[in-house]
Amino acid sequence: MSQEIDAIKSRLNIVDLIGEYVRLQKAGNSWKACCPFHNEKTPSFTVSEDKQFWHCFGCGKGGDVFTFLMEIEGLTFREALENLAQRTGVELPKYQSSGENYAPDKKNKLLEILELATLFYEKQLWEGMGKNKALNYLRERGLKDETIKEFRLGYAPEGWRNILNFLAGKGFNLKDILNSGLIIQKEPNIWEAGNFYDRFRGRIMFPILNPAGKAVGYSARVEPGGDESQAKYINTPETEIYHKGNILYGIDKAKMEAKNKDWILLVEGNMDVIAAHQAGIKNTVAVSGTALTSEQLSIIKRYTSNIRMFFDMDEAGQKAAVRSAQIAFDKELNVAIVAAENAKDAADMVKENQEEFLAAVNQAAPAMEYFIGSFLKNRNRNNIEDKKKIINELAGLVNSFANKMEREFWIKKIAEKLEVSENILFDEFNKREYVVVPRNEIGNIELGNASRSGSALDKIKNIQVQIMGALISDDNFWREGIEKYKNEIEKYFDNEGIVNILISQGGQAGFNFEKLLESLENPEQRKFLRELYFKNCEADEDFSSGQDKWLALEQYFSELKRQIAKKKSVEIIEKIKQAENSGDKEAVKKLSAELMEINNIR
Repeated sequence: MSQEIDAIKSRLNIVDLIGEYVRLQKAGNSWKACCPFHNEKTPSFTVSEDKQFWHCFGCGKGGDVFTFLMEIEGLTFREALENLAQRTGVELPKYQSSGENYAPDKKNKLLEILELATLFYEKQLWEGMGKNKALNYLRERGLKDETIKEFRLGYAPEGWRNILNFLAGKGFNLKDILNSGLIIQKEPNIWEAGNFYDRFRGRIMFPILNPAGKAVGYSARVEPGGDESQAKYINTPETEIYHKGNILYGIDKAKMEAKNKDWILLVEGNMDVIAAHQAGIKNTVAVSGTALTSEQLSIIKRYTSNIRMFFDMDEAGQKAAVRSAQIAFDKELNVAIVAAENAKDAADMVKENQEEFLAAVNQAAPAMEYFIGSFLKNRNRNNIEDKKKIINELAGLVNSFANKMEREFWIKKIAEKLEVSENILFDEFNKREYVVVPRNEIGNIELGNASRSGSALDKIKNIQVQIMGALISDDNFWREGIEKYKNEIEKYFDNEGIVNILISQGGQAGFNFEKLLESLENPEQRKFLRELYFKNCEADEDFSSGQDKWLALEQYFSELKRQIAKKKSVEIIEKIKQAENSGDKEAVKKLSAELMEINNIR
């Protein structure tokens, strides 16, 4: 697959791709823009046309054409690969997955089936058996025709084999249709048409689209007047392309708006998403057939770290809000709660009073403030039993904070409200564990960051980092620099991480910066090196010739040696003082000779 990846990169200019999403401006040898992944006024998003990668100094994200498309469109690597392969005309081979011969054709076939099914259901809603009862129901709920079409709502007519016969007529076999989740097999291992029937019958169809806008499943509501003894809503079962815990309804339409506004509205149902979108809040999503999951929050975090939650005001809805907030706190997301006392759900509120709905969303309260106020309501904070109940209700929320500073902040607030000491509250909350999925820990890098401190050690570290940046900013300069200064680097660099990157791993990558980045597994190292690269590319523009850069490098090494000698001098002087205090004349004589030698070097 590496050949195909290289072929895509060779045919696609990263500036052209990123330029489709952000307005790039030439800045020396690079391009700059305001970052599309976080809010900023001063451009810190930089693209290297020469090296074909990008980096944001503000949020720290960066990578190549694949990582950019994955970030901006919320795609998996495979989806980004297929997208760019199609764009550049590169043919991708089949690949192995879990021991099976899984080809892109297999996934594409399922997507094609679901696209045709969506068209079928849409036609049934507008021209077929759904054009009266089902379409009128949607209009009565306050949806405009253009909104219904935008969300591609449809209708699955009554009957046992409507979609089955339609897809079979298009040439798809029973196994593929079954794998799409659209039909049910009555008896296993019997592959006759009579052994299968449509899963969705007499239902309004809500296609569930992935971030790229492709249908991967459905949520289906029983039609008005239909048999509600069955489930009101049924969803596509887990399939090869649909995993209900890994997708959000409406994400395809909400993602860019969420990026631009830097917040997203999370509601409970499909109709809530559509109604909010129609009211102007296009950055709205909902879970689909499951409670909110950590994976869904990871999807949201691609676009924003700020969530406003609008859940039903009944007991079940408020419990869902608490649980969802706990998971979000653990993901270090900022949560606000939309309070709407007189509304059953977002869709009803939009229909009855759209302005009131918009005001409620805009006035969303920080989640902890909302929950503290809610749990204190109708309680006597001076009553010990009520205090215990409030502490018990708040414990899961407080303990779910991944950020210790936030946890300490809210414990202090609660202590003030309940008029109890912070220490007692810490003890009480610590008794009640909140268990979450372990977070991935990123190992500490050993490259070190340039420091503004004035200590000798920090000056030495800064010079080492400056030398490193000067070398990696140009492949040929790097290669020749190692040939010339390898011994000095090994002798005067005390940071093994920098030495390893410059000499060993750099050599393995052919002193090619892009290949070096690809070889590094630690994302923090890649981030550090991208920033260092761009900073030194800008500095390189100040050199009038290559000879000036060599002269600067020589000065760096001279200053490094001087600072190391200076540091050693300070250490020896301190030892001389100790030897004089102890009356050790021999040690004083020996140390004085060392000091003179070092000063001669300086």
